[in-house]
Amino acid sequence: MTGTVRKTFAFPHRVLNGWVTLSYFYELGPLRDLFSQGTPVLMYHKIGKRPSGARMKGLYVSSQLFGEHLSQLRAASFRSASVSDLKTPAAPGSPRVVVTFDDGFTNVHENALPLLSQHQFQGMLYLVSNLIGKMNQWDLREGEVPEKLMEVSQIKEWMAQGNEIGSHSFSHARLTRLSLRDAREEIVTSKKQLEDTFQKPMHHFCYPYGDFNSSVRDLVIEAGYSTATTTQFGVNTGVESPWELKRIMARYKSRSLKNLKLVLNGFRLNS
Repeated sequence: MTGTVRKTFAFPHRVLNGWVTLSYFYELGPLRDLFSQGTPVLMYHKIGKRPSGARMKGLYVSSQLFGEHLSQLRAASFRSASVSDLKTPAAPGSPRVVVTFDDGFTNVHENALPLLSQHQFQGMLYLVSNLIGKMNQWDLREGEVPEKLMEVSQIKEWMAQGNEIGSHSFSHARLTRLSLRDAREEIVTSKKQLEDTFQKPMHHFCYPYGDFNSSVRDLVIEAGYSTATTTQFGVNTGVESPWELKRIMARYKSRSLKNLKLVLNGFRLNS
């Protein structure tokens, strides 16, 4: 169905090939067609009840909603994939999804880990190496509520259940705002810390805040990481740079979407 709509919308969206689509994942339906075009990498942060005073409400996904996400994906025959798998296209008729968690919050261990196991999915946990077992210092500076980060023992339990870990830098800095020397230190030191702590090679990196440019990307490559994930919206087809992998944020449904079903069901922008 084709129609004329305004090029401004009251909900988070993207325009791909002229079509209006959600820019986040709250249920499979609206993004089913997009997910058929490549491998989606879902991005989560905090799993559990949102505390009073939280400023970035969209970073919290309830345990119930997270379970519903996994249930919908399993019912649609999606299988769990690793970030490493994104270097090659998915086999036809074999949909796959990568589930990632930024920062390493304790509520992911408490609430997401049992659900991943229940629905037979694996997750990738991107860790801020210098803040393991501490608090979300980068958020606190912005007035966000405090949240505990996983202890080493909890991360080891995460790994023992078949899940992966990667680097989210040393201190969760905005890497493009640092000198190249300091950005390199964030990227390299995090890799070494995690490898020393968990006695496992660190192949995967995630840009804090999705903040990167070609110079930062080259530092990640130089450090020896084989992939890096961004916050750029889209699915991955196997032809993208492994150090610029796209992701889709998972969150609760925006209230502004409730009366806009017809837009999501196929209206096309006039070019």
